[in-house]
Amino acid sequence: MMKKAAAVLLCIAFTTVNGFQVTSGLTRIGGDSRPSLNGPTSFQLFESSPNTETDSDATVSKAQRILDEFHASNLPFRIVVIGNGAILETTSKLGPKSKSSVSPKTGDKLLTFASEDASFEFHVKVDQITKITFVTSERPLPDGESKTMRVSRFLNEKGEPMCSLILADSSDESAQWFDGMNERYGQEVNL
Repeated sequence: MMKKAAAVLLCIAFTTVNGFQVTSGLTRIGGDSRPSLNGPTSFQLFESSPNTETDSDATVSKAQRILDEFHASNLPFRIVVIGNGAILETTSKLGPKSKSSVSPKTGDKLLTFASEDASFEFHVKVDQITKITFVTSERPLPDGESKTMRVSRFLNEKGEPMCSLILADSSDESAQWFDGMNERYGQEVNL
């Protein structure tokens, strides 16, 4: 019977040195229970220049930064996803878990927001977002009153909606948060 050797890479990031991010990697070889100092060890340097917005984190797109702000707000949203022949609507906070990953099947970059027990997961293909809009409108209610709707729409390259996040909290603090997003990014964000 042939045994397969397993290799696991443990990466440790260090501080910036002379404009470069130093990363050290230790590799675990075979059945060892911990990384081997006797096995292959690698060091890599990554250029680091946090002086500009685009270089501050090259792997994080503007769309992801905006979605991260939704997550950090800890506010509930009515999440609406329109698929091919189906519509999903639910009200939830974006989290408390948030994770960025790459789909092993498609290679698409995913941003996942999940409940603590992962019974609810919301996956967004971040690189497919080409426009985000922030819209405030009044919606009439049956009793003659009106409700202020604060909606963020995430659109693909065809201009089709991927999803909408409707602010489900009508408190002054929530309205201020949404207005702040609108002021910071504008009513339309072209990516």
